[in-house]
Amino acid sequence: MFFQPALATAATNGNGHSLGGAVMIGAIVALVLILFLIVKLFGLILRHPFISIGLFALGGFTVFKFALSGILILGVIAAVGVASLWFNWGNN
Repeated sequence: MFFQPALATAATNGNGHSLGGAVMIGAIVALVLILFLIVKLFGLILRHPFISIGLFALGGFTVFKFALSGILILGVIAAVGVASLWFNWGNN
């Protein structure tokens, strides 16, 4: 028996945008934002090695884990925001 994915068969809203499209657009925006911010973070680490060594000596990987988790959370928030704009959840 063939089962279609739930996102592929999602009903569209009034403007023709589907939930699957909202998820896809949100994932693309999150991926681009996360990659951009990680590249910026590692660029700063390589540009200022003494500050990075000092932060590493002060807190180990904790500072960098905190920065990466903040980047990931920001990506998720951006994905939800873009998906809600795409699907028009804010317009009643």
